Amino acid sequence: MAVAAKKARVSEEAYFEMLEKSELKLEYWAGTVVGMAGASPEHCRLETNLVGEVFQQLRGSNCEALTSNQAVYIAPRNSYVFPDLSIVCGGPEWVTKRGIGCLINPTVLVEVLSPTTASKDETDKLLAYTTLRSVREYLIVYADQYCVKMHARTQADEIWSTTIYSKLDDEIVLASCGVKLTLATIYQRVEFLEHAEDGVAEQGSEG
Repeated sequence: MAVAAKKARVSEEAYFEMLEKSELKLEYWAGTVVGMAGASPEHCRLETNLVGEVFQQLRGSNCEALTSNQAVYIAPRNSYVFPDLSIVCGGPEWVTKRGIGCLINPTVLVEVLSPTTASKDETDKLLAYTTLRSVREYLIVYADQYCVKMHARTQADEIWSTTIYSKLDDEIVLASCGVKLTLATIYQRVEFLEHAEDGVAEQGSEG
């Protein structure tokens, strides 16, 4: 999802005034407002696949899936963000700003990468999300290749491990909520164009 940063620093109150009037999602990073522009077809399909599959698997459990319209408050960084998918278990907790409910206890956070957000999702958001004690897994889904990276909290909450999945039959297990995902499911109807030495070769998966 493309990002355009507004350089002028604003207060938290001013941010929520902007958010109420904006047609775009706006994220807040300790005084800096970042506007989230439209996403590519691949990004949209990946987000839809993830939300649909996770929603079905969580049906009847004490966990629920929340879409990219759900704001998440990262108190240690004084930031408000809109992950592509949030999962919360055991009951959501909120802080409300100008009528906007912001989740403060997500269990799993998922971001779908795009060329303009990759650096932020892999660095700034990784460091920010891991400051939330409730977060057990952070899933990064690439929109230009078959690749999912999972950061998971282990060893008495002190250590994070990273696992990379790149095969369509790889299974990703989110231990915190019991969800199991294969790359084939995540990448349904998502196609990539790969440049071969003798031309362009197209490959895709229907899952």
